[in-house]
Amino acid sequence: METIAQGKLPWYEGSEDELTEQDTSSAMEQQDTAISAKNGEREDEAFRIPKRLSERHRGFLLATSDDWGSGTVGLLKCRFCPGAAFGNWEDFKRHCDFSEAHPLKIMFCEHCGDYFAWMDSLKRHQTSRPPECLSVTLIEAEAKRRETNKVYEAYKEKLEECLKNDEEIGNPFAQIIKEMFPNSSKRGSRQQNRLKVPRAVSG
Repeated sequence: METIAQGKLPWYEGSEDELTEQDTSSAMEQQDTAISAKNGEREDEAFRIPKRLSERHRGFLLATSDDWGSGTVGLLKCRFCPGAAFGNWEDFKRHCDFSEAHPLKIMFCEHCGDYFAWMDSLKRHQTSRPPECLSVTLIEAEAKRRETNKVYEAYKEKLEECLKNDEEIGNPFAQIIKEMFPNSSKRGSRQQNRLKVPRAVSG
């Protein structure tokens, strides 16, 4: 029933807000500053779109038809979360796969049934359980896992269609679950709610 994220990442979801704020500020302040070309990521103050970027990650990229034609984007952004900007392709791809707004995979707290997109976030939660987690019964936790997973499977299917057909996704997954379980220990992040911003049309 549960969908489990594979492996442990070198940085954790809990630090995502700080990195996002730094990246957003950096992206805006360094418009006229060339970033080191040692990784081939920037060329003439633009991000060069990697030829080997997966179809899934290409679907997340906020880009115009002109951007696709030139093979570069001025700012590196997710089209579903355009309020966040990224300083390199690795951060962008991590966001695409592990943001709780649209996670590639999820895992659950065995005590309260809350979902997590990052292994480190789940470990911290279970090591220092908040009151909202402690107050949940095993029956309630199982029901929450079951309902969350049901919604997630439907959301994941819809997301794949949106990525393939260049469509809008609607509310972020994190917001949907928060509305379903308002007393959950999940607080949400600013990045999870940066969805309803006009986006460019990809080509």
